[in-house]
Amino acid sequence: GEELYVRRQTSRARGPFQFTYGASVTENGGLWVGLGSTTTYTTPNGRWYAQFHSMPGLYAKGDEVDLGGPIEFRSGVEFGYTNPSGVRMSLGVDHRSNMGIYSRNPGLETVHFRVSIPTN
Repeated sequence: GEELYVRRQTSRARGPFQFTYGASVTENGGLWVGLGSTTTYTTPNGRWYAQFHSMPGLYAKGDEVDLGGPIEFRSGVEFGYTNPSGVRMSLGVDHRSNMGIYSRNPGLETVHFRVSIPTN
């Protein structure tokens, strides 16, 4: 199904890890909210990048897949391009699961296209 996912990286960082928060809603009423970190590696010219994220969060399934419980971890990677005005476009994949803390742990993968617009 379809999912709307919003993720915001803040200016707060510890080493290469930026504090990040996110939320998503699916067409079938599944909700996820989480906080965690991202780290980004860029090419020398700054145009191409790889970004990794990891965020523990809370999940309410609605009419979506039963992932086993309300605590779900979301982690992923994306590869993208930054245009001269700072807008980023990327293709990525992420995985949600409860890491085995519940007896049921089917996991869920998402493939996404992301557009990131700088706000400052």
